[in-house]
Amino acid sequence: MNLYGISETQEIEHLAVASGFSSLLLMKRAGFRAFALASQWFPQTKRVYVLCGAGNNGGDGLAFAQYAFLAGWQVDVGLVVSPAQVKAGEAVAVLSELAALGIMPKPYDPQVCAQADLIVDALMGIGLKAHLSPEMSALIASINAFAKPVLALDVPSGLSADTGMSHGDAIVAQRTVTFLTHKPGLVSADGPDFAGDVQVESLGVPESIYERVRPVSKLLHIEQTETGLAPRKKNAHKGLFGQALVVGGDTGMLGAVMLAGQACAHAGAGVVRVITHAESAPWVTMKCPEVMAYGDRQLPDFIERATVVAVGPGLSVTPWAKQLWQQVLQSDKPKIVDAGALRLLAAHPMHRDDWILTPHPGEAAALLDISTDAVQSDRLSAVVALHKKFGGVIVLKGCGTLVYDGKEAQICDFGDGAMSTAGMGDVLSGIITALVAQGASLMQAAVEGVMMHARAGEALAVQSRVVVASDMVEQISRHNFKG
Repeated sequence: MNLYGISETQEIEHLAVASGFSSLLLMKRAGFRAFALASQWFPQTKRVYVLCGAGNNGGDGLAFAQYAFLAGWQVDVGLVVSPAQVKAGEAVAVLSELAALGIMPKPYDPQVCAQADLIVDALMGIGLKAHLSPEMSALIASINAFAKPVLALDVPSGLSADTGMSHGDAIVAQRTVTFLTHKPGLVSADGPDFAGDVQVESLGVPESIYERVRPVSKLLHIEQTETGLAPRKKNAHKGLFGQALVVGGDTGMLGAVMLAGQACAHAGAGVVRVITHAESAPWVTMKCPEVMAYGDRQLPDFIERATVVAVGPGLSVTPWAKQLWQQVLQSDKPKIVDAGALRLLAAHPMHRDDWILTPHPGEAAALLDISTDAVQSDRLSAVVALHKKFGGVIVLKGCGTLVYDGKEAQICDFGDGAMSTAGMGDVLSGIITALVAQGASLMQAAVEGVMMHARAGEALAVQSRVVVASDMVEQISRHNFKG
């Protein structure tokens, strides 16, 4: 599914109106579809409190209130401005219709709100431009304090539709029905925590309109994981599935390269070798006998044999790590660059097309020489900047992991907060390495690897509130995770 930012969504709406849709019709359809969905999602509702702002999002809320009243619900409307301050002409028309039905909006009243079975957030939508006013922050905090079911219209108020960052307080919704387009902010950064389950409603706008506007990104989706976990022919052997080399495991961080090597084996690489400190190599094999481990003197030979090289899990900025990094850089083999190797790259940037970089926000900040907050405040811009500076394929990890190859950005809306534990990135780099070993392109391996990793974590999160990386290793080979 394509994702459109605020300006792109506004352009689609403009084109729809120019093609014959009236703005009032779109507003009425938004209100009707939101009410129809609310009836399904919150079937016990008898009394609803609809909070409306001054703009088009407020108009959507007023239309919702109209349909709810006609269906027999008890409706209260809280308006954060005076009726005379409602700006959108279409919203003014719906406001007049509500008055004719005997519904008179009033200022926000927490006592009335407390009596509602359902709260509808139609305060701001995609109209958020900057940080909230103190008054709006206080209102939102009051609503969240009730801990009642909340349905957000378009975007939870206080959340950026473009970036997913919350500007101070934001409405915590159980459900969000978003209109015309899906927005990147609903699946990235803070978005999933505030938006809850998201339903996209196109309001009858034809596909031909959408084809005229370029999306900013799309949801990561694969039909099936063909290279990694598809059934294999009976007449197969390990030589058909590539030779993967994983380089890392500095002092005190051997576990990282172990996890990457194990994940690489479970994700289907035919042969997996690890290069680490010579005295540590036996421990790798003891932990996972399917993975062969060697000291660094044999690195040049095994780079030559490798189909793909992963470098970085468990590396730090030491002379030993630097000399391994330099040897890997001399090769033209496909590379997955993670963890400590990203720190080494940040110190001496270069642009190449033969690698996948897999930074978390802190590593991305080091690579771009900006703050982690700056990365998180606009993850899409960050991943584009990373590609421009370093080339290849970029996997910016985090909530709404982004994959970008310079042509198309994809956002992963799978995964679970239970995966927020040490070693998860090492497992991901091992999976991606295995897919490249088996013949996937860099972009294909990144997309499929992120999906496999996220879906494996989701499956484990059903069983436990905390998922550790070592549990992920075997999980990735148990199922064919589909997008």
